[in-house]
Amino acid sequence: MFSPSSLLHRLLVTILMFSAAGCALHSPTATELATENKFIRHVYTAPTFDIVAYTRFAPSDDLTVYIEGDGRAWLTRTRPSSDPTPVPPLALALAVKDPTPNVVYLARPCQYTAGTSGFRTCTTRDWTSARMSPDVINDMNNALTQIKTESGARRLHLVGYSGGGGVAILLAAQRKDVASIRTVAGNLNISLWTRLHNISPLSGSLPPENYTHAVRNIPQTHYVGAEDSNIPVEIAKSFIKRSSGAHIAVNVISGCSHSKGWEEKWPYLLHAYHQNVP
Repeated sequence: MFSPSSLLHRLLVTILMFSAAGCALHSPTATELATENKFIRHVYTAPTFDIVAYTRFAPSDDLTVYIEGDGRAWLTRTRPSSDPTPVPPLALALAVKDPTPNVVYLARPCQYTAGTSGFRTCTTRDWTSARMSPDVINDMNNALTQIKTESGARRLHLVGYSGGGGVAILLAAQRKDVASIRTVAGNLNISLWTRLHNISPLSGSLPPENYTHAVRNIPQTHYVGAEDSNIPVEIAKSFIKRSSGAHIAVNVISGCSHSKGWEEKWPYLLHAYHQNVP
């Protein structure tokens, strides 16, 4: 039989174990992650939306821009979220690991603005069916031009995660200053993606797969997780099949799913990428 003091001791140990586990599982917020890595928060006003970015500027002709994914767009398969802010912010977690001097994390419209005046024009449609609408892409390009001017850079290098990969293609299709595109688990063919998952078409969105010709001369590397069931390698392969570009590659990365493994492997992928870039 346990004594009362023994039972109390065991209870305290159990509480401490769960507390420690909770701390270990804590995922830093965007503000915490940015502050720890000397990124500064900005809000850029565009014609329709306010766009949040975290910047780490330094003198350079090149600016690397990490574009966030769709975030918390849906709570369930049929119930959309009221706030698409990503938890955790994976594209930011990749950005802070980038050793190049001039780096920006660019959120999608309506992310990080809930509860502020910047959320005033946001509707659920803007992070569901119209997540890549002309208004979204035009406003993100507007913010990108403001950011580029502030940074003093001449060339942009776009890195898009998940839905941000499709956004990177659409942004680059409208610009003349994009020197490279990289995507991580990128949704590059939204028509095929919706068919694979038997979900409604993104009817208000521009399909990135229709813009392969516009970006064919931009060097591209598309990273796909070998264990990604959300955006499997067929998505990237279908995009490449439509492209006539000579400098485009798909790299399948073992040990990565849609959201797991990338943060740990990113420093090595960056090193390998820069070793092979002229």
